[in-house]
Amino acid sequence: MKLRGLAAAAVVSAALVGTPTLSTPAAAQTGQAMATALPVVLWAVTGAVLGAVAWPMIAGGAAAGAAPGVMSAAAFLNPGAAVGTVIGGAGYMMTR
Repeated sequence: MKLRGLAAAAVVSAALVGTPTLSTPAAAQTGQAMATALPVVLWAVTGAVLGAVAWPMIAGGAAAGAAPGVMSAAAFLNPGAAVGTVIGGAGYMMTR
């Protein structure tokens, strides 16, 4: 039984290793608008998450006590999330 399992794993591994030689490479099919919009949105979302999580620690005091838990959607209803969104989107645009 163990020998069969090893043989099956070897066949699957060989198939996965050999697959790239059977296919032809393809270029990404993105337009200019998508090539700009997608990274900006991803950076903005990352900034919003970091801002929502870090804002209570940065502001401290009453903001830390009043801030909802990180696991709730209400965590994004604070100034840190808004500022993080702007900084994240602008950060990508500045690195281009």
